[in-house]
Amino acid sequence: MLKRDFIMVQIEELAKVVLQIITNRNTNAARRIPELIQTVYTSLKLDRLTLMTVPPEELIRRLNSDDGGGIPRLEIAVKTLIEESYLHPGEEQDMLQRAKLLLEYIQTHDNTFSLERVSLLDELEQRLSK
Repeated sequence: MLKRDFIMVQIEELAKVVLQIITNRNTNAARRIPELIQTVYTSLKLDRLTLMTVPPEELIRRLNSDDGGGIPRLEIAVKTLIEESYLHPGEEQDMLQRAKLLLEYIQTHDNTFSLERVSLLDELEQRLSK
């Protein structure tokens, strides 16, 4: 029970950082975004290259941290990758394709259905079709 509570607290805190990133993007306060993105990646012990190249199964294994919270952590990492795609227009399509692949993997392997995830996949599909 304590491990589950810890996972939820960590996920909530990282989700708050992702929300700050989104808020900053929508208010054009972009100078803090790289720092916030790095905060999420550091907390998860990941980086963009790892997210872009490592198979989803391996990412979840790395993110499990002996508490089984790999899937929710990977979802936070994917949301961060999506936000980072705004900073790298030349790599945006590749980053969005990878985010979509990872979200589809999560959707298939997670025990819970997420309307937010479905909406995010639709949003990714729209951005990729531009």
